[in-house]
Amino acid sequence: MKTLKFSGDIGLDEIFNQHKIDIYNNLLESVRSDWSNLEVSELTIVNISINQIEYSIKLTRDKFINGLEGAISFYESCEEYEKCAECLTLINTLKNNEVEI
Repeated sequence: MKTLKFSGDIGLDEIFNQHKIDIYNNLLESVRSDWSNLEVSELTIVNISINQIEYSIKLTRDKFINGLEGAISFYESCEEYEKCAECLTLINTLKNNEVEI
């Protein structure tokens, strides 16, 4: 998991906008590696440190598909079609393996 560290006057929105590629890549990697572990109810996508105050972007299991759909939109905008395909494969896998927890 990646930690983004900043100091000075910067907000979470600005960090998200400037580091979308890192955040969406971590989202894709985290879901890819942990979706099948039913004991995982939440993933930490990225940690952010601003002036030594810690924040985390997390994704709960019920939001995996929504997160991947957001990643597809982002990857389409940067023409990262292989990553779009990975997201679609994961979405289909998740939909076909939905288990009530």
